[in-house]
Amino acid sequence: MNRTVLRVEWYRWVRTRRLLALLAAFVLFGFLSLLGAKYLPDLIGQSADIKLLRVPDWRDGLQQYVKNTGLLVAAVAMILAAQACAVRSTEPIGIYYLSREVSPVRLYLPRILVAASVIAASALVGATVALYECWALFGSYPLGTGVGSLAVQGIAVVLFAVFAAAMAARIGTAGLAAAITAGVYVCCLLLSTVPAIQPWLPTTALQPTIAASGFSFADAAKSLLPLALATALALTVALTTPIRAIRATA
Repeated sequence: MNRTVLRVEWYRWVRTRRLLALLAAFVLFGFLSLLGAKYLPDLIGQSADIKLLRVPDWRDGLQQYVKNTGLLVAAVAMILAAQACAVRSTEPIGIYYLSREVSPVRLYLPRILVAASVIAASALVGATVALYECWALFGSYPLGTGVGSLAVQGIAVVLFAVFAAAMAARIGTAGLAAAITAGVYVCCLLLSTVPAIQPWLPTTALQPTIAASGFSFADAAKSLLPLALATALALTVALTTPIRAIRATA
């Protein structure tokens, strides 16, 4: 693959400030989520109607982080990835690309790879901030459990974003691709009320449970496998559909 094409896509993320927005979102929630969990007793201490069952600990801090990033920041990553990979035949730049390129792999794969790399790096920075903040606020904790849980969430965020990017490449519009991905997310949330299938849902990987008992590779695989298969299918369709077919449906 031509490095120049990858460099162009990287500059797209930098110059449009998508990279800055995504990185800021991860870092911001890395700080605020842990701070909110730590000082929650002080925030509600003056209320006579609200009583905490226990004093928040490191699990609550990391759990708050994965809840926030698994919902809000994952949505931001999904939308930005879809925007980066949508090439519309009704826009001048889209006409330029679609009239000169015949291979969907050459046109879309660099965009998807750069989007996945940027999101993965941003998730890593956010997780590092959260793990450090957890140690600074709550003291020592089982690092392996924290790292494992945040790694699962990071992989899930990347897969969801790549799914949205592949949908945008196939459909040609970022808005519709994001709406479809959001619909899948909402359906998974509704299905998560059924205990038998809840461990297999992608939303379980996006918001993993931080347990004192430790990190389970088997549970992580259950929640990531369906998402990985759906993402692989979306990528296959996006990268094997001829450019002219994509233009005809855009």
